[in-house]
Amino acid sequence: MQNNKLNYNKLLFEFISVSFAIMFALFVDQWRESYNNQQLANKAIYSIREEVTENKLLIKEFTPNHQLKLHYLDSLIEVQKNSGIKVDTVKSIEVTLLSSSAWEMSKITNAIYYIDFETTNNIAKVYKLQSYYESIVKQYIINSSNSIADESSLIALSSGKKFLETIIPIEKDLSLYYGLILDTELTKKQ
Repeated sequence: MQNNKLNYNKLLFEFISVSFAIMFALFVDQWRESYNNQQLANKAIYSIREEVTENKLLIKEFTPNHQLKLHYLDSLIEVQKNSGIKVDTVKSIEVTLLSSSAWEMSKITNAIYYIDFETTNNIAKVYKLQSYYESIVKQYIINSSNSIADESSLIALSSGKKFLETIIPIEKDLSLYYGLILDTELTKKQ
């Protein structure tokens, strides 16, 4: 009878030991996975921060040039309307496409699932506005390349003016939103 009691105690001890070992292994595995996910999120935040900083600098560079170009086009349009004199050929409007590769990569790698929801949501809103801006720029590029009109014609001048009047407020908003997420969302400790 003592043998049976001893076997039960030994069996109970082994069961508790194995259960503890399994639970501990699961805990360590979960901790490691959580750590790796946080590292992935931190890398994504760092990459997005760098990308947003670069995009903000590009916008900061282009917006004043676009504003000057808009004033210049206004004056050329006025000259043509009032005097009927065709002005010299206008230099093209310089545009750039902004980068979104860090944001796209964070979506592909699922890193956004490990970033705070509010942060991800705010970043997504900025990239959505950036995407809208880029669609306008791309459409203008396509229309300009397909246009056979003389660059100094009233139609071309008006088209350039309309384009600039559309993108300048978006550039200002992007610059503001880039600054906001750089100052708040992308500086938070993840």
